[in-house]
Amino acid sequence: MTLISIMPAYSSLPPILSTHPLSFHPDWIRALFEGDGLIWVGFSGGVDSHVLLHALATALNAEQKEKLVAIHVHHGLSANAEDWLNHCQAICQGLNVRFVAKRVVLGEQASIEDAARKARYAAFEEELNPADVFLMAHHAGDQAETVLFRLLRGTGGKGLSGIPAVRSLGQATLIRPLLATPKACIVAYAKEHGLYWVEDESNDDERFTRNFIRHRILPTLEIRFPKMEQSIGLTAQRVATDYSMLAEFSAKQLVDWCDAFGGLILQHLTAMPEEKRLFWLRHFLQEKRVSLTHTQLESVAAMVFGEDHKQPEFCFASGRIMRHQGVVYVLPKERPVQLGELISGVPLTRDFDQLLVEGRGCFSLRERPQGATLLLANGHRRKLKKWLNDQKVPSWWREHLPYLYLDDELIAIGSLWRHPSYLDIKFDWRANETLPFPLG
Repeated sequence: MTLISIMPAYSSLPPILSTHPLSFHPDWIRALFEGDGLIWVGFSGGVDSHVLLHALATALNAEQKEKLVAIHVHHGLSANAEDWLNHCQAICQGLNVRFVAKRVVLGEQASIEDAARKARYAAFEEELNPADVFLMAHHAGDQAETVLFRLLRGTGGKGLSGIPAVRSLGQATLIRPLLATPKACIVAYAKEHGLYWVEDESNDDERFTRNFIRHRILPTLEIRFPKMEQSIGLTAQRVATDYSMLAEFSAKQLVDWCDAFGGLILQHLTAMPEEKRLFWLRHFLQEKRVSLTHTQLESVAAMVFGEDHKQPEFCFASGRIMRHQGVVYVLPKERPVQLGELISGVPLTRDFDQLLVEGRGCFSLRERPQGATLLLANGHRRKLKKWLNDQKVPSWWREHLPYLYLDDELIAIGSLWRHPSYLDIKFDWRANETLPFPLG
């Protein structure tokens, strides 16, 4: 047995285990269970997760086992799904391990596999607390399959790093302790201990690309390259290390290329060739936790480096990418503007700002008044649209600015404009950091 790493912070790859026979090192067990949170095991009922749960549960003392929880997600995709849930529950009862079952309804997506995966991880995140650790049973064969799958799809360096051994899952930590373990060792353990498991019939459907790779491609490669899984796993580790260092160096450079609101100043990229632009855009977006396909990234690059007078917008699942005054920003999703009565002396917090009005009269927040004319402090008048352009207010703020009315007269627009006849009315407005508000 080789001591590979003691993971007090759960940061090493792989966790301490021996594959001949498969078992966890006591020091790794202690490091894993010394935290304050629970230790969860994703338990599908298949051989991989059953071996992980069994090897872990049988290595624990009574106090440690109280912190161990197995969680099963019921997708309802198979006619056998209810039997699988019952099987998992029975196994956990036999091991004296707490069992949690989650039923999910899949959203409509082009890929059933992708929909099931997203629903599964969302279910996990609902249960996890920040101090918790979540274990999954991905093994060396899964790693080889993933790297090959991504390679065939034309992935970049991050994709070729494969499945991470450790990453965040919501606020918790996800660890894959079997990631360097060959599938053959897992099956041998299961047979040696007389384990029985469920077989998901969808895993044999070669219409799914991953199944085709698993059943047709990998076995053929293993004939010529017996240590293929190990070699691909080592390559993925090296790529992951290289990519992590590259991302770290890129992040340091981006600090100098971003403004105070976190936007990327495009003039730093303008003279670069296209591939370098794409490189920096990709790393900028990844710093903002936005991951796009290469085709999407090319669309964003074409958009932000396009005509200056346009207000381009690229929407993705959790937000938007927009440009303002030569700077590209990652914004939250658009939200409805909260309008209506505003009571004097009572603070109001909206999605993107906080407000407080103090004075006499009937105050209200209304929609942006199209075609309105503003009376300026110098006695001149200016159309609202032109005034907004003069102030260089970002397009994404123009509907969200608080247009304050006294009865039916517009008397203030946040802290940017005040009607000269109503200067005695106090109106405090502060934009929060959720939606950037760069001026100029």
